[in-house]
Amino acid sequence: MNLRRPASHRPPGRLRAESGAVALEGAIMAPVVILATMVIVQMAAYFMANTTATNAAQISAETARVRGATDAQGEAAGRSYLAGIDAMSQAQIDVTRSGGRVTATVTAPAPSIVPLIPMPDVRSEINAPVERLTQP
Repeated sequence: MNLRRPASHRPPGRLRAESGAVALEGAIMAPVVILATMVIVQMAAYFMANTTATNAAQISAETARVRGATDAQGEAAGRSYLAGIDAMSQAQIDVTRSGGRVTATVTAPAPSIVPLIPMPDVRSEINAPVERLTQP
């Protein structure tokens, strides 16, 4: 009695045309999944940079609005905050006073993770009133 199966025997329900279908699906889906992951990481990096720019603008405005403080002191406080953040090394900080208000603006190029997808610069602007003495 011969218990060997013939070499051409295939499991039931599997067609010859389906061989290699899983490898092909993987080859098509892998780049799509990788690109989607990179885009998600890019967006996270952009929003992190935007939050960092907002924090720097807030610190600059809060420092410059104190009675007797200067615009240069506000800019220096913002630069001190950004000093340890490599992604924001090219940030520009502008602090101006006008009509009893201080405006701090931080602009920086967004970090780029996904090549060939240009990201807009991150920009944050904070307005605050200048401290003043009032009589009770």
